[in-house]
Amino acid sequence: MRSRGRARGFPLIWDAVVVGAGPAGATTALLLARAGASVLLLDRSRFPRDKPCSEYLSPATTDVLERLGAGLLGAVERTTHAKLYGMKVVAPGGTAMIGRFRGASRPYSLAVPRTSFDAILVAAAARAGAEVRESVTVENLVWQDGRVAGVVARSCNGQRVTCHGRFVVGADGLRSVVARRLGLVRHSPPRRVAFTAHVADVAGVDEIGELHVSDRGYVGLGAVGGGITTVALVLPLRDVRRSRRDYRAEFFAELDRFPGLAGRFDPRRQVRAVLATGPFAQWARVAAVPGALLVGDAADFFDPFTGQGIHTALRGAELAAACLIPGLAPGVSAVASLQSYERARRRAFRGKWLLERLIGLGVGSPALTDRVVARLARRPDLADLLVSVTGNLLPARRVLTPRVLARLLW
Repeated sequence: MRSRGRARGFPLIWDAVVVGAGPAGATTALLLARAGASVLLLDRSRFPRDKPCSEYLSPATTDVLERLGAGLLGAVERTTHAKLYGMKVVAPGGTAMIGRFRGASRPYSLAVPRTSFDAILVAAAARAGAEVRESVTVENLVWQDGRVAGVVARSCNGQRVTCHGRFVVGADGLRSVVARRLGLVRHSPPRRVAFTAHVADVAGVDEIGELHVSDRGYVGLGAVGGGITTVALVLPLRDVRRSRRDYRAEFFAELDRFPGLAGRFDPRRQVRAVLATGPFAQWARVAAVPGALLVGDAADFFDPFTGQGIHTALRGAELAAACLIPGLAPGVSAVASLQSYERARRRAFRGKWLLERLIGLGVGSPALTDRVVARLARRPDLADLLVSVTGNLLPARRVLTPRVLARLLW
């Protein structure tokens, strides 16, 4: 499948130009290159680099890493990381529930700094044969005969270059240039933004992740190894815009307004600047058009509460590669490959989408959150079920039944 025509040692037309070298893009590039495709992987950053993220790999993500091979799981386990065996949710009224991961040989999630995790995936893509170019910003798409046929990019020295490809993969996150140039981006309430930081020696942190909900928003925290905790403050976009406050400067003061967090942080132990991301509740109307498809956050990201972002990125990359590889063979319809990707995404993620949106909407109602958390606190079996579903260990349909929903609400 590798292109024969070359200029300066590179193909004239790449089989795939992948925009964004985060988990979704690097994994897609790895799988395509391993199958023999010529792959150009572009990212505007240089690796390793920080990202505002919960840095949480749900338990099912471990299974994906094992399937990917290339020593990825071992590399992640050898780097600084933490293991989380469940999640604790503290409702606005102070009631708390704890759910533990069930139904897997490894009943834990991994938590790994993105500086390490992303660099591991990018290196694996390069070893598989993908051409990785960093500090390159994609500005536009190239169109030919009604289909996407490449990208226009600018290097760090300001030089613009056109990169032609049989397929373009948009894996460039929430602010995806590819999705925006295709006119596919959609939004819906509730829209939230997140402020994240690394803090050392947080009091009370153990092998359970925490989510603290209030009428202002919520905070997620979990260890990532080495005595460091990732702390994410998630607030409604409208409140952030109206207040005009500097939430980076007031990060710890805002955390102390949550009863379960007051006094647990020493601002002097902050080891990474506060980074912002969002707004969330964004998705693409469709994830594939002639010549291009979207993977990871570029395709959809509703809310970080359930912590499914990295798993969705890796699983979405598997689906994308499985659909694209046949389409690169001579005489095979590229249109059919892209249509199969849409169908595969619906099968894999439909239940996740619905559950994610229900939880995201529910968290915006303090009274509803108090009610559900109180019921889960009295029913550890239901708490384990919900946490295992959000950890992608069990299918969403296990929760999305009238019987289970009734137990959560009444």
